[in-house]
Amino acid sequence: MVDVEIPLLVQPLVILLSTAVLTPLIDIVGKQAKAEKIRDIFAIAGFVAAFYSLINLHSAISSAGPQTYVLGTFGVPAGGVQLTADLLSVYMALIFCGIGLLVAIYSVRYMEVDSGLDKYYALLLTLVAGMIGVAFSGDFFNLYVFWEIMCISSYTLVSFRKYRWEPVEAGFKYLVMSTVGSLLALYAISLLYGYTGTVNLKQLSTIISSGQISASPLSLYFTIGMIITGFGVTASMVPLHTWLPDAHPAAPSSISAMLSGVVIKTGVYAICRSLFTIFSPASFDYGTVLMIFGILTMTVANLMALMQRDIKRLLAYSSIVNIGYILTGVGIGGYALSHYPSPKLATPIAVFALMGAMFHVLNHAVGKGLLFLCSGCFVHEAKTRDIPELEGIGRKMTWTGTSFSIGLLALAGVPPLSGFWSKLFIILAGFSIPEDSFMKFISILVVLNSIFAASYYLWLMQRIMLKEPKPKIANAVEAPASMLLPIVILAALTIVIGIWPGAIIGLAESAGRVLLGG
Repeated sequence: MVDVEIPLLVQPLVILLSTAVLTPLIDIVGKQAKAEKIRDIFAIAGFVAAFYSLINLHSAISSAGPQTYVLGTFGVPAGGVQLTADLLSVYMALIFCGIGLLVAIYSVRYMEVDSGLDKYYALLLTLVAGMIGVAFSGDFFNLYVFWEIMCISSYTLVSFRKYRWEPVEAGFKYLVMSTVGSLLALYAISLLYGYTGTVNLKQLSTIISSGQISASPLSLYFTIGMIITGFGVTASMVPLHTWLPDAHPAAPSSISAMLSGVVIKTGVYAICRSLFTIFSPASFDYGTVLMIFGILTMTVANLMALMQRDIKRLLAYSSIVNIGYILTGVGIGGYALSHYPSPKLATPIAVFALMGAMFHVLNHAVGKGLLFLCSGCFVHEAKTRDIPELEGIGRKMTWTGTSFSIGLLALAGVPPLSGFWSKLFIILAGFSIPEDSFMKFISILVVLNSIFAASYYLWLMQRIMLKEPKPKIANAVEAPASMLLPIVILAALTIVIGIWPGAIIGLAESAGRVLLGG
């Protein structure tokens, strides 16, 4: 017997993809044995095993440094396929897999009325595998393959309830917009390959930083623009955001939690990893562009959120607002390095800003995952997404309503919940750059947008929790225990992280430092 040892770096991907392939077979066996839930348990077990392997990988990287694995025995040529995991990669992967695990548990009862659940769980597993693959990619070829795995899975999951027109229309719109974005990103990759003869991220960084490239600065800035635009569609960055408010109401609430919690963060990750790895922020002023897009994103989405009656559309626009916070935090980090005269003084500000952005990636994934799972419970009972008709439902569903309120307060930035800290760090980073009126103006806009967003979070909480229940929801009862378990875990996380943020701050700071090459 040949003993094949799978490298620790590859284990999460192998576990998730093999579980996805085997889930339909397990479903067949379960139906024959009249034990269909074995399919659900098998999928959940795959997520648990992958999450455990990621924890082991994080420990290994913390003690021994980044890990690299090259597929095949041919080394890393121009088109080499390379997996690389560092503290940023595994930080993102843990968030992706953790939310995926909780969504799988939630789906056991939430999705039981649907058919084709073997395909649902297989797609959920490949979706998370694609996102982790993007985070672990050391070259653009590998990144693009995993990117397409993620995108195809998410299109299909949005349209999963294909017997209704709304999901089909939303999935098609998402497909068209995301495909255009992917093609723009692919065009940027082809330009970089034409300039340098490689798609390996580290090799690209070395060649461009050394100046051994025939492309003009204008051409490189054009390439940067294509990267931001291409990946910005999936990140739901304004004005490329219009697919998300349509996809959320149409998709099952479990998939809405994945889209807002982690899928759009994968777009932000691809932008950050590509730009900060290949183009030194001290030499290329893309930080200003990211800040402008961040402010535009949060401002437009805040105004649009104010006009929504559909609870899932309102939460979708809220997700776009929070992408604006993250982009602004990342932009402040790049701006500090390109505009501050002393690198020794600029680096701490950049680290602080990037730490705030990475911290907010986690806080928003937890908070928005919580809100969409809670809204799924509300819609499950009331059979409506209309906010006026959902008034008072939190009083009929105490556990769900309380958890929903905690999530709203966390995203509003109310101390001591988790969302308060990451917003505070981004704002303080902006005000830390002295004698820069533009930076102060940006920071003031972030503060104003935060206050504006808090107002409709509190308004929504008042409608759901304090109003008298409408007749339509008079018979609403609490969600099943398997749906409540992920909700309570996420609500508890927002409280625990808010009260004891030190460990997560350390993880977020380490992830931010990776973007700066240290």
